[in-house]
Amino acid sequence: MAVGGAKRAFRVAVIGAGTAGVATTRVLSEHGFDCVVFEKNSKVGGLWSDNYYGASVQVPKHMYQYADEDHLEDASKFLRMDEVCDYLERIVDKHEIRKCFRFNTLVTEMKQLEGGIWRLTVKDLKTDVSNDETFDYLVMCNGTFSSKPHRPNFAGQEKFEGKIIHSSEWKSPDEFAGKKTVIVGMGKSAVDASMVASEVGESAVQLVRSMHWFTTSHVGFLPMHAVKYTRLFQMMLPPFYSSSSMYKNLHKLAAPVRWLYFRTIEALMLTNYRLPRNLWPKSRLEVDVLHPSLFDGPAKYLADVRNGRINLKMTAVNEIKEKTVVLSTGEEVEADLIVLATGWDKTIGLFNDEVLNRLEVEEDGIWLYKNILPPGIDRMAFIGSNAFTAINPMTHMVQAKWLAALLTNAMPRPSRKEMEQDIWDMKQSRRAITPMNAMRASCIQLHMQSYHDDLLKDMNVNIRKRSGLMGWIEHYFYRITPAGENEVVKRCPPTA
Repeated sequence: MAVGGAKRAFRVAVIGAGTAGVATTRVLSEHGFDCVVFEKNSKVGGLWSDNYYGASVQVPKHMYQYADEDHLEDASKFLRMDEVCDYLERIVDKHEIRKCFRFNTLVTEMKQLEGGIWRLTVKDLKTDVSNDETFDYLVMCNGTFSSKPHRPNFAGQEKFEGKIIHSSEWKSPDEFAGKKTVIVGMGKSAVDASMVASEVGESAVQLVRSMHWFTTSHVGFLPMHAVKYTRLFQMMLPPFYSSSSMYKNLHKLAAPVRWLYFRTIEALMLTNYRLPRNLWPKSRLEVDVLHPSLFDGPAKYLADVRNGRINLKMTAVNEIKEKTVVLSTGEEVEADLIVLATGWDKTIGLFNDEVLNRLEVEEDGIWLYKNILPPGIDRMAFIGSNAFTAINPMTHMVQAKWLAALLTNAMPRPSRKEMEQDIWDMKQSRRAITPMNAMRASCIQLHMQSYHDDLLKDMNVNIRKRSGLMGWIEHYFYRITPAGENEVVKRCPPTA
């Protein structure tokens, strides 16, 4: 794409080479944009190129892919981090976009100049040399929670004679060998660390402030992936913010049906968990499936908790002593190693104060139009980094198609007033149904297909695969998979 009729191509800076960065670069390059991808690591993969030992995808491989690119048949059911990187490497080479990537390169500052042009200061990590480059457009694909581990400060922790690490620093099971390990947290990394510590260590105690629902492959007779990844299931959830008033009113009338639906699934899940009552989740399932804590838990983890190999306690850390962790209940637990599976802090320090002010960062995140565009900043978009769903690569591809349609004028650009109204509606809805958390603005989770449908409709894409009764049944009752949606995604505005 030329700039103002000139021969120079429209230059786009893409920050991050994970699934979002690869999708964005592939789509925009197909539309004629000159993309330059900055990645601090030495290969594609984003967070998957440098993660904790044994890190794997939380959903089956057929859900963690782009619509038109399948995984190798012999890939693990739950992809290991090296398999995700290999998948992205194949796509980069297949679509001949490797020339766009600059690895071992760190962006240290971003500033928007007059006319909307972006000036980036980038540092070559091999030579330690920095230089400035200018771009017509900036796309953030690196995630706002991926740079700085969140490390709670506990009273007395400086006295601890053992070792305290963040889960992201765990690189080998040997770190747990023969040790009494205390794991703090309830996310995927906490579950993984607890299982390994219980296998090779002397003991594993996991501390959680509250339990959240998580699914296994089957709950009773229900194959959960065939249930929760359908539009019918999403119709049972609180309405997506952009739903029509008529839909929302009908949804209220069906409240008794929805209540019975979720209480039935909860009962089946608790039967499957077989955990003591004090470890049951206190939140409603229909709320938790929209929370960032949602993940598919291994059946082995539940078995380890039931048989006592993992001592799961619903409590918090009150104090750390030389050889023990004092809990809020007053109990003391012996420890040689403490693993903080406590997530990540928001890091948006690359922007100067002027840009940060226009982003209007709030306590629960950055609120963007369609989770992509900041109303107060032109020539900037967020792909992947501000929209978390249960099938992220698929989401990233649809977002990239939407951005390409916008930049090529294949669909009208919304006014600032329209964007701000949409964001206001989103805030009111999401804050009403989702408890406060630092990711609330970006957490879409199982509302994912409603979100995808919104973006596709913006591009004037027919979201039904076929018409008639069978088309209606397929649309609402069939399981949604990226490959299954490829027919619809291919209808996005054609490449330039």
